[in-house]
Amino acid sequence: MVNEEKITELADLYIPATTETPEIKCEINSGRIMMVGNLIPSDPQSFLAPVNRWLQSYAANYSPKTITVEFYLTFINGCSEHHLGKFLKHLEDIHLNGLPVRVICHYENEDLDMKEWGKDLSLALRMPIELIEIN
Repeated sequence: MVNEEKITELADLYIPATTETPEIKCEINSGRIMMVGNLIPSDPQSFLAPVNRWLQSYAANYSPKTITVEFYLTFINGCSEHHLGKFLKHLEDIHLNGLPVRVICHYENEDLDMKEWGKDLSLALRMPIELIEIN
């Protein structure tokens, strides 16, 4: 029988921004995931897959004390919102299983769409959602 070890080697994840995708940083030491920019990729499932894998490995193998997710998003298309919703549901499951998760939605003072998106999240998810106005 082969002894299967869990692979627990995980690095910080960095994805640079493009005009269609946000900059993404996932940091092991702080347990912080940050997305900054537009979220309108042609294939949001593939784009978000590395973030989902990172979160799954981090939560399962690193015994974090908390996870903080910060959004500084300026635009999200419908398909991306759907896939981001799956990511957030996974975070909700992690939170409900005892690991504190904090989600912070930053929005510009005149960006009513992103403010409403954050409010909708707070109604749809059973974990803390904080709305922070910038500017």
